[in-house]
Amino acid sequence: MWLSAFAVAGALCLSMALIEAWLLVALLAPTGETLQRLIPNRADLIRSHIDYLMMALFLFVFYGLCRLTGAAPADWLIIAACVGAFFNPFAFLVHAVRPDFKVAPPAALFAAIISSCVATTIGFAASAWTIAVAVVFS
Repeated sequence: MWLSAFAVAGALCLSMALIEAWLLVALLAPTGETLQRLIPNRADLIRSHIDYLMMALFLFVFYGLCRLTGAAPADWLIIAACVGAFFNPFAFLVHAVRPDFKVAPPAALFAAIISSCVATTIGFAASAWTIAVAVVFS
């Protein structure tokens, strides 16, 4: 039932990457001083952009592999992978806007980052093994 969440989350991550790409273009514009004040750390914006692209790719590949192999990861694994895939790159976006959070992140942000990393790791790893087992035993 939740298998299509891989595709929807992939589309969301790709959309975020495209929005960030336009932000990066706007930061290069001669009239981008206001945006440069809003996003002082362009390097982390680039990291977020690349991470969203990678997460979109992973999500689309997992959706395709599940459809191709008939593998069906547990719903909670799909949800964990999708939520983690969106929020992992979001941490870079927060650091792009608030570089001081890299040195002293608020406790809630740090807890969210750790939770997102755990969700991503468990969701993608277990889903990958579900797909691998389906391929081996099909």
